[in-house]
Amino acid sequence: MRKLFLLPFLALTCSAQTVVYLTTTGAGTWTVPANFGTPNSIEVIGGGGVGWCTFNTSGAFGGGGGGAYSKITNLSLTPSGSVPYSVGAGTSGCNGNGGDTWFNGASFAASSVGAKGGGGTATATGGLGGAASGGIGSTTYSGGVGGFV
Repeated sequence: MRKLFLLPFLALTCSAQTVVYLTTTGAGTWTVPANFGTPNSIEVIGGGGVGWCTFNTSGAFGGGGGGAYSKITNLSLTPSGSVPYSVGAGTSGCNGNGGDTWFNGASFAASSVGAKGGGGTATATGGLGGAASGGIGSTTYSGGVGGFV
């Protein structure tokens, strides 16, 4: 079985137990190996949110929420074909939401599998994790809520 991961990640697993990690954030294309077939699995995780980074008198700072996870198995792809994907970034700066990660589509909504980014926070409580309900795939899990200090 081969796996491809986009990181935050996307992972593809294909029949020969080959694992491919795509971790560079932003849009890209992946060339499907000539021997790609089933079984396979593609797993994605959305980018993490950014926590509160402005000084406050309470001394409490909330952390950003974790990106959601989605997975699809036995996706049919054309060997030697080109597949668009996007790896969501954890936002830089303060309080920003993490980017969505998806595979096999020109956009999140058009993809075969996708995971939502985690929420940023501008409060002393943690940002919300990316929602499983917004994910695309046969298996979806929400990201964790950010902690606080």
